[in-house]
Amino acid sequence: MDSAANNPSQNVLGKGLSDEMLTSAIEGSGYPLQLVVASQLSQYFHLQEEWAFTDTENQSLRTIDILATTNLYQFIEPQPRIRPSLSFLIECKQSKLPYVFFLSGDKHLLRDFPLIGGLKSNYVSVTTDDDPSTWSLDPINLFGLARHSFLTNEVPYCMTLSKCVSNSGKAMSLSGSEAYQSLILPLTKAALQFRARQAPSKTAHYFDCNLIIPLAVVDAPMVGVRLEKDGVKNQLLPWVRVARHNPLDGERGIYGGTVLGIDIVHKDYLDTYIHQHALPFAREFSTFALKHHHVLADAKCFVSGMGQSSWGNYEPRITTTGIKSLAKRLKTAKKRI
Repeated sequence: MDSAANNPSQNVLGKGLSDEMLTSAIEGSGYPLQLVVASQLSQYFHLQEEWAFTDTENQSLRTIDILATTNLYQFIEPQPRIRPSLSFLIECKQSKLPYVFFLSGDKHLLRDFPLIGGLKSNYVSVTTDDDPSTWSLDPINLFGLARHSFLTNEVPYCMTLSKCVSNSGKAMSLSGSEAYQSLILPLTKAALQFRARQAPSKTAHYFDCNLIIPLAVVDAPMVGVRLEKDGVKNQLLPWVRVARHNPLDGERGIYGGTVLGIDIVHKDYLDTYIHQHALPFAREFSTFALKHHHVLADAKCFVSGMGQSSWGNYEPRITTTGIKSLAKRLKTAKKRI
């Protein structure tokens, strides 16, 4: 092992330890993968390594390997009221044994992916001119992006995952708790706290609009499992999205809480995932967010014809809520009296 020129003679490995033993321990810890991922992202993202958060379950301090953020807007005048950005909360893991994903055909499980932080409200209140009702839509659905390929066609989904662990001899078994404890749980907690930290003040006029994606980067085999008519089919996959229900205090009903998405990506697919999938989606979202910045800032808008057509194609019909839209709404209300 090399030594720095100013290294004191006492700073040496102890008896019985070798450079090879130390290198093997480092390579098995996952830390080198964190460095590789950080180096790969540093050209395009602002990085905070070892991002710390409080685990509210036991009030202990925990860290996520990398917080990577990039702005999705330019500083212009007049300044828009919304500042869109994209953040990845990243956990890195290395393993010689596979992660196993039990795939689901239902891609409509997620209600909260990506999470959005920094806005006055997670939903926009929508009124219209042909119905006295009020709709509540999240920005992704309001802009018609819920069917974007990044959220539907490009990635297989799963609700359950496991990690292979070795038994005696050559046998392997599955451990669901290890994958959950090391990847899903910390990323879920970190993402929810990261969003909570971005809550604006009640008097805010300008707002952040941060797309938040929990992301696990693994240097390990990733195997998807599908149950088909003729039996189980295994397939190596570079990217899987895990759906995870997370109840929130104070929310009632069986569907209360959030249904988060956690993307798990093989390290050699990370560049493709970032530049061909996640960033194109984020930039399209940013275009709509800046176009409708008053709508997101005020958390309300007017969409014509919702009574007749309330299942999509909202974005071309979006306008701010003003005197003209209010007059149309009142006129409709009078007709119904």
